[in-house]
Amino acid sequence: MLGVFTPDMHFVYVLPGWEGFVADGWVLRDAICRMHELKVPHGKVQN
Repeated sequence: MLGVFTPDMHFVYVLPGWEGFVADGWVLRDAICRMHELKVPHGKVQN
């Protein structure tokens, strides 16, 4: 499961459905590629 929330602890995005051991990158890639994709504000991505 991937959950994204604001600094005020309000959920803004939830992606259920991943079970077992998976890499974080796989879940994030899935979230970004979906129809109702996860949108990351410009300048907020950290390498």
